[in-house]
Amino acid sequence: MNGTAKRSSRAAGTFGFGSAGLALVTLFGGAGSARAEETAAPAGTLAQVEAAPPAPTPPPPAAPPPPVVAPPSAVEAEKKPPTAAEAMPATRPDVLPPIDVGAWLRAGSKFQGAQVNKVNDWKMDTALIELHAGGKIHKKVGVTLNLVSNMQSLFNQPGSDATEGGSYVAVEDAIISFDFMDEFHFWAGHLLVPVDRSNASGPFFMIPWNYPGFFAGVAAPMEGPFGRNNGAVVWGDIAGGKLTYLAGAFDNANLATSPLFSGRVRLALWDPEPGFWGNGSYFGEKDLLSIGVGAQYMKHGSSVMGVGDKDWADINADVLVEKKLGGGSFVTGEAAYYHYNVLDGGISDDFYILGAYASPTVGIGSIQPMARFQWEKVKGPMGTKPWNLDVGVAYLIKGPALRVIATYSHTDLTSNFAVGTATSANAIQLGAQAIFF
Repeated sequence: MNGTAKRSSRAAGTFGFGSAGLALVTLFGGAGSARAEETAAPAGTLAQVEAAPPAPTPPPPAAPPPPVVAPPSAVEAEKKPPTAAEAMPATRPDVLPPIDVGAWLRAGSKFQGAQVNKVNDWKMDTALIELHAGGKIHKKVGVTLNLVSNMQSLFNQPGSDATEGGSYVAVEDAIISFDFMDEFHFWAGHLLVPVDRSNASGPFFMIPWNYPGFFAGVAAPMEGPFGRNNGAVVWGDIAGGKLTYLAGAFDNANLATSPLFSGRVRLALWDPEPGFWGNGSYFGEKDLLSIGVGAQYMKHGSSVMGVGDKDWADINADVLVEKKLGGGSFVTGEAAYYHYNVLDGGISDDFYILGAYASPTVGIGSIQPMARFQWEKVKGPMGTKPWNLDVGVAYLIKGPALRVIATYSHTDLTSNFAVGTATSANAIQLGAQAIFF
């Protein structure tokens, strides 16, 4: 409306010459008349035409409307199904811990003569290394592979002379472990036979250098080389490791023999003691009062051809007390008792008791004196009761990870285990061990 009014006003001003101008147009007409009109027009009239105000600036154009988007079709509007990884979170890759590797080494020598009651000769009797590897292939499935070699092993390469020293590499552990929850695990393969504390500890994590029960004959549960055998174990920790149970069946891949059933229950009354493995000492890391019982059974396991048929059975109990005293010092007490179902002439009972004290730090480690007494009973009317006393001192630089030890050992072999004419034995054992985790 406003623009139209201005254009109309400007048209009215152009033709506003009064009555005289109208008469001239009427008189002359045509184009010439128009030019004459321009010439004859008064100056004031031309000024009036030139003085008309300019047209105002037109407003800016309006913004274009937004484009019209067509609604999606029914197929497009339907929600896309999730991918397999989105639909099944279990297929997503888990972030698993790195593989654990380690190397464990023990080197030992003994002063003892050909006459075992004399300390007049020296020999290396231990050069053992274990290579450990293990890790998770799934958050609830793990694999363990441990290799072992001992240049002076009692377990010589098959086919070799039992009196020879041998250097060979053997599989110590080959385990696949299904760890469903703390209270229930299933492990299978070639693995430790769960029965007592000493076997669970192994030589690296006990205070004495040598296993108990090997001073006169062999007094130990039925196990296998290095305490392992082929089989399967179910085990679990209850109440955070206050109570642990282990039960397994083993056959050593021999279909001609009955399986060995073995189990153990462990109760920790102070600090918890969780896990499949176990220690003969925690070297000052725990305040521990732990009680364990174990048992084994194998049909015909004690049979001797031409002598008699008897099932093998073992029942044992042990207790470990360890208390931290401050400054890195601690005190340890341990005892265990075993009873075996054997024929006459076999060891039916054995027992040991141990005491040790680790001093506060002296230099770069602790000094640990220890003493262990062992006793055995041979079954039958001709049976005897051999015994052994070990007295030693160790220097603990990094607990079991780095230590050296010297032990004096005296054994009353009795007539059942006499070596030649010697019914007693004496030896000095020196040893060092290191563990790289």
